[in-house]
Amino acid sequence: MTAGVRFELLGPMRAYRGDERLGTGTPQQQAMLAVLLLRSGHGAGLGELIDALWGEEPPHAAVTTLRTYAWRWRKVLAEPGVLVSVGDGYRLVLEKPCLDVQEAEELAARAAVERGAGRREAAAKLLREALGLWQGEPLAALPGPYAERQRSRLEELRLRLLEDRLELDIEAGGEAAAVPDLRLLTSEHPLRERPVALLMRALCRTGRQADALNLFRTARQGLISEIGLEPGPELLSLHQRILSGDQELAGAEDGGRRGAAVALSGGPAPDTAAAVTEGGGGGGGGPEPEPEAPPVPAQTPSAPGDFTGRAALVRRLAEALTPAGDSGPALALISGMGGVGKTALALHTADRVRDLFPDGQLYADLRGTDAHDPCDPGHVLVGFLAALGVTADALPADVEGRAALFRSMTAGRRMLVVLDNARDAAQVRPLLPGPGRCAVLVTSRPRLAGLPARHQADLDVFELPEALELFGRVIGRDRLEAEPETARELVATCGFLPLAVRIVAARLAARPNWTVALLTARLADERRRLNELRVGDLAIAPVFELGYRQLSAEQARAFRVLACLDGPGIGLTSAAAALGADEFHVEEVLESLVDVAMLESPTPGRYRFHDLLRTFGRQCAGAGAGADVGVGTGVGVGVDRAELAGALDGLLDHLLATACAAFRHAVPGDPVAAALGPLRARPLSFAGLEPARIWALTESETALALAAQIAACARPGHPAWRGRLRAAIDLLIALSPFHQDTRYGQLAPTGLLLAEAAARHGDRKAEGRARFLCGTIALKDTRLAEAETEARLAVLACREAGDTVVLRQALNDLGLVAQFLRRFDEAIACFDEAIALARELDHRSGEYATTVNAALARVRSGRAHEAVPACEAVLPGLREMDDRHGICYALYVLGLALHATGRYEEAIARYGDCLAVAGPAGIRQRVAHARYRMADTLRAVGRHAEAQEQAEAALSLCRDLGSDRDSGHALVVLGRTLAERGRAEEARSRLLSASALFAKLGLPDVADVEELLAALPA
Repeated sequence: MTAGVRFELLGPMRAYRGDERLGTGTPQQQAMLAVLLLRSGHGAGLGELIDALWGEEPPHAAVTTLRTYAWRWRKVLAEPGVLVSVGDGYRLVLEKPCLDVQEAEELAARAAVERGAGRREAAAKLLREALGLWQGEPLAALPGPYAERQRSRLEELRLRLLEDRLELDIEAGGEAAAVPDLRLLTSEHPLRERPVALLMRALCRTGRQADALNLFRTARQGLISEIGLEPGPELLSLHQRILSGDQELAGAEDGGRRGAAVALSGGPAPDTAAAVTEGGGGGGGGPEPEPEAPPVPAQTPSAPGDFTGRAALVRRLAEALTPAGDSGPALALISGMGGVGKTALALHTADRVRDLFPDGQLYADLRGTDAHDPCDPGHVLVGFLAALGVTADALPADVEGRAALFRSMTAGRRMLVVLDNARDAAQVRPLLPGPGRCAVLVTSRPRLAGLPARHQADLDVFELPEALELFGRVIGRDRLEAEPETARELVATCGFLPLAVRIVAARLAARPNWTVALLTARLADERRRLNELRVGDLAIAPVFELGYRQLSAEQARAFRVLACLDGPGIGLTSAAAALGADEFHVEEVLESLVDVAMLESPTPGRYRFHDLLRTFGRQCAGAGAGADVGVGTGVGVGVDRAELAGALDGLLDHLLATACAAFRHAVPGDPVAAALGPLRARPLSFAGLEPARIWALTESETALALAAQIAACARPGHPAWRGRLRAAIDLLIALSPFHQDTRYGQLAPTGLLLAEAAARHGDRKAEGRARFLCGTIALKDTRLAEAETEARLAVLACREAGDTVVLRQALNDLGLVAQFLRRFDEAIACFDEAIALARELDHRSGEYATTVNAALARVRSGRAHEAVPACEAVLPGLREMDDRHGICYALYVLGLALHATGRYEEAIARYGDCLAVAGPAGIRQRVAHARYRMADTLRAVGRHAEAQEQAEAALSLCRDLGSDRDSGHALVVLGRTLAERGRAEEARSRLLSASALFAKLGLPDVADVEELLAALPA
């Protein structure tokens, strides 16, 4: 390792050894080393380096050029072991700190800690020190997409640190000195809202409130003109505080924003570890036999001393092996994937039942996973017969004769035979002993059909307590108890596979100075995980490779291709689409992979990989997690770029076409269905809404994983990726009506990934749709600020792209947000435009739904008399379409309008009509709405007992549905009812609960509740 070498990237790239400046070569040569420097000791393969330097169009001599650069850098660094080869790429091994970027990030992290502890002066000093490391534009003049991304990241880091430092200066009374710097920062970055807020605060503290208000107006105009958005909540709140003369803005303020910390992780480079084994080797014979007595063999290797878990399974196997008669040997089978602990379980069980077999134990490793050299049963029988005293000249010449002699010699004896790692039933049959009281225990990766087993154990990975128990036994309880949560994360990263858990535990046992967190961080990168799972003669990859080399070419292709698709599992139909073959044939291939334990089938027709097998499959394919579909190096034949692209496209086309078919059942007549696509695959057909809903529930996990994978892989300027990105967004829109049945929590982050990818591509149509999706998700979760931002961005992008169908939906969402925030005139304007677009599109159901939305806004704004005829006008059309959701909604809003106009009995009747439709149709949320609104009307007419009953039923249902907003409304009605019944304390409790829910959601209803609380008697 070289000493005293330091690199600078926060400006032009420079390298020093002590005070000596080193030559860094051409900008492209510098760019290569910058990639390795910024990976903090992690390696980079040739494919990654090529992508980093040249992107989509590398030169033909890219590999040669990189090798040349590596040779030049090794001459500059002048010591071996600094720039080391890893796989087909390179890794830097340098002392720390050796890079100004790392130093800046560490200083930022320390500053965050100091600020969190209230030591602001120390935090400001650290931030100044960090900012002093910048010497111009980071990675100046370095070419390539990687350098460009890092420049953006490091500039964002600099701005954030500068903002944090200026905020601390203001809090320490240095507002006057901060004003010039903030003026410069806001002029250079006019769309960053935080510097504007800091400058407004500094101006207020220097008595310049008028300047602060003028600054706000300028900033607001800039935001609106540049990106079409109003300022965010922080700026708006600060502006309002200045207008209201908030005296706190004129003096020192407690708290303040916390600077974001940039944490670095890393650790020493891996070295070798002491070997840890699970047991002994093959069988030596028993004691030398006396001439007059048959020998008593004891061939089974010792069981692992730290065997863990499997207690119930050991009992069942022991029972199955207990001799029960003279008809034939008791046979038990253990099957499972490589590394799952089959041998350890077999040896532990054999040791447990040893006393039941006084005539001895025979053992053979059948090498069934060795595709080229599995054990011949005839050769195994030679060893068995020799152990029983048969001399060489007495051995039969063929397998059948040896098997017959073996059965004869074991008949009537009490012996245990352990056959480890069997290939198939044909290999096992000649090795079964004769009738009597013998027992046989067989392990294999595939299930062995056709053998008369008493018990078949399909061995799975450890449960969490078992994994932690083994882990703690190897590393020591003290180390486990010191980092319990990280230990859980580490064994989970191992997929709870016993061999993997043993390996990581052995590595830590051999390195007492390593923490569990350090090894967990090393395993976090999927591309290096299998290399990390190695210690001594134990390793995961060779275990998997033995199984892989047994596969046929067709099986191996399916294994590799499906491993490259993200997601925890895949259905048969989707797998067939990805593999480009008919379902019947693909099912045979996948079931054969299940048979040899290279794939799992948790339920009929669905398949999944163990996490480590998926990683291995990706290495075989030459495509790492998150990498662009393409070739690389790894075990096996590999999969070419076109094949993987074809798998993505086949799966995407199938899911999109079928999701659109399901969408038509969920939202009949919605023109969105026709706007999605193009559809290039034949969809599955559904007999009705329920089968469509079940399909959406089943396949949503696959669809979300595929969409996220496409968002991560999509590269600007590539037409094929642009098309995939659009299709992925359309896929999630098609699934959105089934939000209550799908993995809804994953929709938000996936939608945001797609929106960001579309923005990188400059595809306004795709971005508009993705922003609409994000806004819809945020609206359903009552994240109103986020919903408004995304809906506004969607409206802008859809207008620009001429995407009228989605524009109508986005306007409707924007109207709903405005309505929730009580900006009713704005809401009505949005709804009215959406209604006009619906008529233009001949979208009757959309027109009716938005008409009712607008009616609701009119009720809320005091124009209920306009809402009554609007609702009554759409009901006939909704009934004609048999749109039960629409009918319920219109009746519900009509009830609200009638209540607001004092027509209480009519309102109660309409709520009853709504319940009569919504209840049988299973529209539970509308049932809850109608119940608490009916309760309010019943309260208004003095029927308090009925009102309380309806409100309590509504509240229970709202809580079941997980709707905080509706729960708040039900609590308000219940609180008002209880108050009018003279039960003030109960009323106060309900109203306080409602206030807390509304406050959490950021809803203005809090003010209404506060008024009700104030009116309660003390």
